[in-house]
Amino acid sequence: MHDLPDFVYFDHSIHVKKGVGCESCHGRVDEMPLTWRENSLNMEWCLACHRDPAAFLRPKEKVFEMGWDPEKADPPRTQREVGEEIARRNHVESLTNCSVCHR
Repeated sequence: MHDLPDFVYFDHSIHVKKGVGCESCHGRVDEMPLTWRENSLNMEWCLACHRDPAAFLRPKEKVFEMGWDPEKADPPRTQREVGEEIARRNHVESLTNCSVCHR
C-alpha cells in the first residue's frame, strides 16, 4: 500500500475511468509471492505519466488485466497507437499543473 502525503490528492477512480491499468502503478501483483511497492509514486514518477499518458493507457475492459500486451491483441498494435486512440476517445490530456495533485 502507498501512503501519500496529506498534501497530495489522488483519486483511483479517475485513473481507472481514463484507462490506466492497475499494473502501471502496482506492478504484476499476480506474480508477487508477497506484495511489494513496484514504483515509488514520487512526484517525478507521477509526472512522467502525466506528461505522456498515452504510454500507459489501455482499453477500459483491460484495466484490471495483468500482463495485457497490445502487440498480442487482434489486430496487434503498439502501445503508442492504442494509448493515443484512448487518449482521444477518453479526453485524456497532459496534466502537469501543480493544482491537479496538490490541493
